[in-house]
Amino acid sequence: MKKAFLSLAVASLLALPSMAQESRGFKLGIKASPNLGWINSTTKELEGDGVNLGFSFGLMGDFRLGSDNYALSTGLFMNLLGANQTSKAYKTSVGGLERTIPSFEFARRYQYVELPILIKLKTNEMGYMTYFGQLGFGSAFCVSAKSDVYSYNAASTGIGPDAKFDREEKANILSETVPFRASLVVGIGAEYKFAGNTTLVFGINYNNGFTDTFDKDKLFDRKDAEVADEVEAHGKLHYAELLLGVYF
Repeated sequence: MKKAFLSLAVASLLALPSMAQESRGFKLGIKASPNLGWINSTTKELEGDGVNLGFSFGLMGDFRLGSDNYALSTGLFMNLLGANQTSKAYKTSVGGLERTIPSFEFARRYQYVELPILIKLKTNEMGYMTYFGQLGFGSAFCVSAKSDVYSYNAASTGIGPDAKFDREEKANILSETVPFRASLVVGIGAEYKFAGNTTLVFGINYNNGFTDTFDKDKLFDRKDAEVADEVEAHGKLHYAELLLGVYF
């Protein structure tokens, strides 16, 4: 499914320029947008630790729907998203002995290929300005996922209360990440026409994730010690972006 989605995305990318030339009802452009990402955790032992700066870039296109006031907006974007999380300390049995699991800090980084489908409502042109609102859905596949990973190795650190956890930064967690992300997208903005068909677009988009980000992702790897209560991470990734782009 992932390969089929990427093949469709590439095919759409190659077809956009020819459609732009053949139809005046289609506008093609590029965007480069900074964003702020965060994860709303549904695991009580995990909580958000502020927002993280990311970036989105790619092609965007608008299909006019019978009138200049309505358009079907889409695109093909590479989204670089980040989120910080902190776990709460809790008590459990490790290797047959009760001990306190310490608090962990997670700096998570994701890369998604996204293909949104939005309905855009536009005002009539006022001077050189047109204002719009848009609403729709995003579909994205995760192509990279990295995070801090903690492990408990009884053979090297023991199983007593003073045993330590090993930390690996920027570890690959793609296999513990749900590959598909569905979202609701809402935004407002404006277009400034300054030369021929060249139009500057700017605005704010909010991308609200529907699907769980994690797939059997544990707070720590137990290695060779039996853990009575292993905690799995669950949560949804959201982001807000400053839309900056140009239509040609």
